[in-house]
Amino acid sequence: MIKNFESIRGVAALIVALYHLNIGAAFFPVIRNGYLFVDLFFVLSGFIMCAAYGSKINTIDGIRSFVIRRIGRLYPLLIFSTLFFVIAANAIVLAKRIAVSYGYAGVLNNPSALEYLVPTTSEVLATLTLTHAMGIFDRLILNTPSWSISVEFYAYFLFAALALLLKGRARLIAFGVLSLVGFTVSVWASTTVHECLKEGGCLSLTYDFGFARCVYSFCLGALAFYGSRMLPPNRIGLQITAVSMVALLVWAVDAYPALAFAFPLAFTVLVLSICNDTGPLHYILKPKPLQILGERSYSIYLMHMPLLLLFENFAKRADGVLLNTIVLFLYVTTLIVVAGWTYKFIESPFRSAFNRFADRSVKLKASPAN
Repeated sequence: MIKNFESIRGVAALIVALYHLNIGAAFFPVIRNGYLFVDLFFVLSGFIMCAAYGSKINTIDGIRSFVIRRIGRLYPLLIFSTLFFVIAANAIVLAKRIAVSYGYAGVLNNPSALEYLVPTTSEVLATLTLTHAMGIFDRLILNTPSWSISVEFYAYFLFAALALLLKGRARLIAFGVLSLVGFTVSVWASTTVHECLKEGGCLSLTYDFGFARCVYSFCLGALAFYGSRMLPPNRIGLQITAVSMVALLVWAVDAYPALAFAFPLAFTVLVLSICNDTGPLHYILKPKPLQILGERSYSIYLMHMPLLLLFENFAKRADGVLLNTIVLFLYVTTLIVVAGWTYKFIESPFRSAFNRFADRSVKLKASPAN
């Protein structure tokens, strides 16, 4: 395990959670543009998949084991968090209805939002098949941040196919071509379909062209893995370059929306600079609290939207630095604690169970018939 990756993933998950809370966005561009840090997840994923499985997927059995492990990593918490989101949303509607019936509509943030959330059959099926962000809807559905889990899951299939069919330079060329295609589609969709050069939010592609966005960044991460072998151990200069690039982009992207397309490249340089757990960034990222944050990053990412249903009412009503700080502290603290529970009782046990099943399935396939 690369400790730097664990910590940086936790930081990115927290930035996305703060982006949706929207407290401090006017003053902190990193929060205001936090949606772009999803691409850091994609870059990390491409690197890690190549490091962990690039040389192991040599047969169909290897693909089957890989897919089982990926399902165990993504699926249980996705289903739990989506159910939690639906239950929380309807519990809030019920509370609103009770408040309105007793004449307290004035204290509610949106007293007219009294419709229960009942997922449609297509929403349920799409979530169960992880296709809900593959262009079949015209909006985000249910636990909205899970769109990235949908597209990343199918990026895994793309990766597995390349790992099985291509070796050496051919694989590198394929990753490069796919990243370029993803980049081209992302630029076209952002500028033409979403008109981001006028409206802002370039690269904010989710339910419609999110897969292209994912492929762009994921394949950059894959290329970074192979490129990391050619870099010298001392990467202080690269770390300074990476941090400078990310900081400059975060500061300038509001004025120049097209700079959003460069974030995956900057994240790739960052990943390259920290992948050997050395240098000054390692000493910043290695403390235990950041490691714990990274351990819980997936839970932070998927559980923050259900919690936001509760906290957004307070966030919109908080006036002044003190109240905003209190809401922010309670939100982050609650999120980290809840993420600890879901990691312990959902993520970790189910992942271990699926990994054991994957190991058994390979052994049973390899054992001679009686």
